Amino acid sequence: MDVDYIKENYIFEKLNEDHNLDEFECESEDLTNFLKKDALNQQNMNLNLTHLVICDGTVVGYVSILTDSIKLKILEDKETKNTICSKLNVSENNVIPAIKIGRFAIDRKYSHKGLGKHVFRNVLLSILDISQNIVGLRFITMDAYASAFGFYVEKNKFKYRKKDQKYVDCIKNIIKTDPERSFSLYKDLKSI
Repeated sequence: MDVDYIKENYIFEKLNEDHNLDEFECESEDLTNFLKKDALNQQNMNLNLTHLVICDGTVVGYVSILTDSIKLKILEDKETKNTICSKLNVSENNVIPAIKIGRFAIDRKYSHKGLGKHVFRNVLLSILDISQNIVGLRFITMDAYASAFGFYVEKNKFKYRKKDQKYVDCIKNIIKTDPERSFSLYKDLKSI
């Protein structure tokens, strides 16, 4: 299937027991195994919702979303932190509602061709819509693998925590030696 065709024709569909996941395989064994072995069980326990990215009956990716919160004191953007603290009359130890992208993956047959960027942008816009029309939240959080750090931080402008700066400084080496090392990231919905 052509990636440009997929971009124009994919849909999001909530995971259910009728979906055939046998052919799905992404670049991370952990992300592949989560979808095939854990996602539906966790969804049935109300721990997350997993939405498949489907084109013409083929699963080309997925996103798993759950609730979260974020402490104001971890924000790198001091202006945002100070604005929230002053407008809400709270300290930086307060927590703010967030939504977490627990997992995001594109099938390896379609990765590195722009599909992930396209789908992820729609995920962000959907979360923005949720925050404006369904439930109040201010941030998107996620734990991203080192191998995907550039995708989230450089291309999608997620921020990392100050405590990770020493690891970010040597990210190229970490990608080579421990590509599934996790980084806690966040994005202010006001920046979308």
